[in-house]
Amino acid sequence: MMITSRERVRKYLKGQISEGILVSCGALPTDGISAFAYAELLRYLGFDSIPIKVYDLFQFLAEIDPQIIDILGGDFVQVHRMRYRFNINGKDWREGSLYNGVPCLFPAEFHPVEDKDGGSLIYVDGEPFARMPFRGLYYDQIFHPLRGISEIHGLRNCHPAAPMDDDEIEYIIKEIERLYKNTDKSIVLIFGASIFEQGQRDFGHEEFLCNLITEPDLMHAYFQMVTDANIHNLKKILDQTSGKVDVVHFFDDIGTQSTLQISPETYRELIKPYHKQQCSFIHKNYPKLKVLMHCCGAIFDLIPDYIEIGVDILNPVQISAKGMDPVKLKNTYGKHILFWGGGADTQNFHQYRSIDDVCRHVDELVKVFSRDGGYVFSQIHNFQGDTEPEKILAVFETAGKYKLMGN
Repeated sequence: MMITSRERVRKYLKGQISEGILVSCGALPTDGISAFAYAELLRYLGFDSIPIKVYDLFQFLAEIDPQIIDILGGDFVQVHRMRYRFNINGKDWREGSLYNGVPCLFPAEFHPVEDKDGGSLIYVDGEPFARMPFRGLYYDQIFHPLRGISEIHGLRNCHPAAPMDDDEIEYIIKEIERLYKNTDKSIVLIFGASIFEQGQRDFGHEEFLCNLITEPDLMHAYFQMVTDANIHNLKKILDQTSGKVDVVHFFDDIGTQSTLQISPETYRELIKPYHKQQCSFIHKNYPKLKVLMHCCGAIFDLIPDYIEIGVDILNPVQISAKGMDPVKLKNTYGKHILFWGGGADTQNFHQYRSIDDVCRHVDELVKVFSRDGGYVFSQIHNFQGDTEPEKILAVFETAGKYKLMGN
């Protein structure tokens, strides 16, 4: 008797199934598809009538339709915040178009303003908060609300690390209920709970990194404030959705292409205690939930810290970064943490020119990460706007050969 994706995911995460792999496509904001590439994929598959919903305005990601998730073999769906990016309400939608003229839907509150250079500005609370250059593919944050704050009494919670309004809590709960009832997929709560990245967004990268060294008391007070707000929001959501969510998604990019952004000692002193509070809160109060941590880059030396504080799943497994060799990762940490990602090197995807090249590349990686189980397949990061639909399909068709569909 066949079991559903949700049932299989739950058995797999409990260790009751150790063979085969799980597959994620669009369940995270880092294993999705650019709206531009998604439009081409829909056209190639003959699903032109499916609306293209640009839910992630920062990365211009499309919300992947359940029919497409099924075609790609996905086992997960995501629930994200109502005010997901730039504090823009995503509950309602309006018609729009991509810069290449392809029709799409945007959150109804999304009303960018053209600047003098033809770029696009997003205003938040009256400030020009983010900008996309002319014919660009992404928005860059250009305003930092806590820049220049040097006293603890001047700190304040900034989106998304602020207590949610009741209407947003209600929206998330209803979305969880809807997907639980109307799909057979495992549900991932896209929550964020950034500590390090929230600081970069609020203070600006340079000032934030300087503060870690010169203003540790200020930063401890700030991190505790952020952590308290995150836990407050998690409790409000999870207390009312018991048994329906399987994975909680946190993200905090601490790595670069070649090393960490901060020393391991700085991480352990200033960031790790707050990561630990959040992970411990989940495991103490919702023991069936798994914590996924998204952290890009060369983070091999931090993985033991993540394991220690209760991170169950690591994403995106950026094998193109220094020291992130797939075999070494699997041999060193494979028995202690589940890898989610690492299945196709999207950073260097252009070098795989033929479909055969793509299939060989994916096949080699899946063989490494799927050994002895404990693997959720996805590409390392989002498929970019110029990715051909044939290659996207080849990625998931190759991975799909490793799925064990029985009990």
